[in-house]
Amino acid sequence: MQHNEQKLIEENKKLLEEIDRLKSALEENIYENLFHVSPDIIIQVDPSYKIIVIHIPGFTRERLDALHGKDLFSVTPLVVHGQMREALEKVFGQGETVHYESEAEALGKYRHYLNYVTPLKGENGVINSAYFISREVTEQRISERLRSESDKKLLALFGSSQHLHILMDKNQKLLWFNQKATETALFLFEKELEVGKSMLEYLQGEYQDSFVAYFQKAMSGESVVFPRHYIIDNNQHFYLEMMLQCIYEDEARTNMIGISLVGVETTDRRANEAKLEKINKELIQHNQQLNQYSFVISHNLRGPIVTLLGLVNLFEQKSTDEAFKNEIIQHIKKSTLHLDNIILDLNMILSQADGRENMRSEVHLSTELQMVEDLLKSQIDFAQAEILTDFKEVNTLYSVKSYIQSIFMNLVSNSLKYKKPAIPAVIYLSSHLESNSMVRIDIQDNGIGLNLEKHIDSLYGFYKRFHTHVDGKGLGLHLVKTQVDLLGGRIEVKSTVNEGTTFSIYLPVH
Repeated sequence: MQHNEQKLIEENKKLLEEIDRLKSALEENIYENLFHVSPDIIIQVDPSYKIIVIHIPGFTRERLDALHGKDLFSVTPLVVHGQMREALEKVFGQGETVHYESEAEALGKYRHYLNYVTPLKGENGVINSAYFISREVTEQRISERLRSESDKKLLALFGSSQHLHILMDKNQKLLWFNQKATETALFLFEKELEVGKSMLEYLQGEYQDSFVAYFQKAMSGESVVFPRHYIIDNNQHFYLEMMLQCIYEDEARTNMIGISLVGVETTDRRANEAKLEKINKELIQHNQQLNQYSFVISHNLRGPIVTLLGLVNLFEQKSTDEAFKNEIIQHIKKSTLHLDNIILDLNMILSQADGRENMRSEVHLSTELQMVEDLLKSQIDFAQAEILTDFKEVNTLYSVKSYIQSIFMNLVSNSLKYKKPAIPAVIYLSSHLESNSMVRIDIQDNGIGLNLEKHIDSLYGFYKRFHTHVDGKGLGLHLVKTQVDLLGGRIEVKSTVNEGTTFSIYLPVH
């Protein structure tokens, strides 16, 4: 009986050993299968750094078996030995788990690895081995490096840009800005831009309200372009053209990460546009003047010349009639004088248009009007005219003295010419300050007036006359308009037939 029990115990023992062997084989098979599919390098080493277990993706079993028992440092690149030894010393010496990154020429190319080294303890709690798990991250690191280099280039590009660039989050808070944006903020607001601050802290009044509206449009995916105009000290103008647009994380435009604000200074461009506009206006004026001169040459000059040619022909035909000759000579003199007057008129207009007399100085309106009254004294007496003035509001301006005198001369002379018959002329001149930079001078009379609906389009034309019962060449208003334009002003007129006319001259004070 005892013998049978002993035999059963031995058979059970063998059975348990077989079960342990099968269990170990099963576990080893499981581990091998796990190793086989793992993308990581897995190495188990003992305290003397000898390889116990090793798995390298892509290596055959025979090649891996040949590495068992070898020193870890004999099969790894020399360049990583320092980091590896430091990690193993911490694992076996202090029981720490160590994480570190390494890079080296390995398995035929340059690679990057994330390494994880952990201790393994036996039943007695003593560290008897360590596991290396190394995961290759080469593609990620290359991608990160390329992205980093791209980011650096973009930052360098936008950072040195002559346009201002600002990146904001969805709540209008500043995330990033370039040097130009910083300089512009200091210039306009005397404030430094700060990351985390709201863009609204740098805006005021209507600009703040409009910015919120534009920002909401940009949040909906719309690119918004709008102008900004600032007036700095000393009346200095500063213009910007701004653009708000969404910034997305990917090309699919599914994840918006912020709003970009780009500003382009357009101050110089606007100044150049203003200069071009002024040049274009001057060219148009010169072209109109050339058309007028062409009209004069083709009509006013042609008439006297034709007359002279006809008189010369008559003179040659009647060469024996002395009385007739003398009569023809008188007609020739008259036509020649008429031709000379036309040429003098043209010279006068040309001298006004090319600005040769455009020398500005302090001008007193009352003084210039008095000179005009002295020159027109006989006409004033003949018309029994009364000239009234009120220059109390503005009597002095910085302008061209000869132009002001000429304007007064022509407008007062017209008022005297076109007075009502048998009624004394009353001419009233007054000045009014329209703004800090502009004065209005009114010349009002009680004359016969004119039909503006009929004549307004040709009122300031060259050699235009609207009444034929008095002498005149129709040159005065054209001269007045030319001089007012050259002074940087404008002219307006109000007139009622049989009631009178008022010319309003707007001129710069300085």
